Amino acid sequence: MANSDLVSIICICFNHGEWIEECLESVKLQDYPYKELFIIENGSSDDSLDIIQKWIKENSSSLKIKLISHSEPQPYLKAFNDVLKGLESQYVIDLAGDDVLYPDHLSISISILKTSRNTAFVFSDAYILDENQVVKTFYKRTTSGELVHEIETRKIYETIVQSYFICSPTVVFNRPILVKEGGYDENLSYEDFDIQVRLARKYPLEFSDHVGVLKRKHADSLSSNQYLPYKSKMLPSTLLVCQKIKEMNENEDENTALKKRVMFELKHALWSANFEVAKGFVALGEEIGIKSPLFLFYKIWQRYKVDISGIYVKIT
Repeated sequence: MANSDLVSIICICFNHGEWIEECLESVKLQDYPYKELFIIENGSSDDSLDIIQKWIKENSSSLKIKLISHSEPQPYLKAFNDVLKGLESQYVIDLAGDDVLYPDHLSISISILKTSRNTAFVFSDAYILDENQVVKTFYKRTTSGELVHEIETRKIYETIVQSYFICSPTVVFNRPILVKEGGYDENLSYEDFDIQVRLARKYPLEFSDHVGVLKRKHADSLSSNQYLPYKSKMLPSTLLVCQKIKEMNENEDENTALKKRVMFELKHALWSANFEVAKGFVALGEEIGIKSPLFLFYKIWQRYKVDISGIYVKIT
């Protein structure tokens, strides 16, 4: 096996005892043969570590596995980067311990990356499973499984700036490019928005029309707490990324995309009573020239800090 074929799966587990065995089994069952698994047990308080150790004992003869166990939780982005720095593989994925890979996900994605060494990553569709056990695809599909809208990648940077367009658990990275661009920004609380725009600015991205991952959405998942009233940890990072985008943008279409993103995030910051970060979005909106009546209304809302977060919680 050459390193040019190898994919490294970095699985980060934090209190995922209910799901971690299914997650690890899904790695083992990948039909792509050239793989190695790094499991980061990130200071869980449940039985995750016991389950992982038992699973490794049963499977270490058929799969290269390394366990990194932390007694206390480490910042997610640092934990990932620490493993990334020591890899020699060509490809890498970031797998949460509550998600599941479908058996052909790696083989399909890597076959695309092999045809374009300059592609930063491949992304695909996913099934999203909510707490009520309702499943839907990330991208809208017809009853026969066809995409309702074509996934266009020619202006992918602009698209990612404007809206949440890529389901991050489906991403398979070209590792040398990810390392060259510094990996995840450890100053942030979450990774996907920032790394996607940074890579899309410099490199092509490719979409694969297959469902590669089952992503669970539950009360403890990071995405469920994105707009947590009063104390969102993610919104300040989103503001920092938007400030980066302001410096990266190259034309008016990209500036328009950023204006739409700022208005969207400002709305949710206000609704969730995260007024300090809302102040930052207002300042950025002024810098990039947002002048709409709605923006003026948001500025007044932020100034007087009208708290309607109780309604927001009920309707989201």
